[in-house]
Amino acid sequence: MKTAAEIIKKFHTDNGDCCAGCDFWRFHNSVVGDCIKTSPVSSVDSLAAIGIESPSIDIGAGHVITQRDHVCGEFKNE
Repeated sequence: MKTAAEIIKKFHTDNGDCCAGCDFWRFHNSVVGDCIKTSPVSSVDSLAAIGIESPSIDIGAGHVITQRDHVCGEFKNE
């Protein structure tokens, strides 16, 4: 069985520059992670990028959570 890190690396290799290959992205699992390039935001704003509008629990403030295939202008891979 592949680890989440192996799945993410393959996804980046297969799909090009996206969160999965970005130095600023810290994965939670093989699908979503935090963009640590951004400043912390409210829990509602943190979850908005992955389509969660009314969470049943408050996860607290933190970095924006994105899906591995998200693309933005801040991509860095060194």
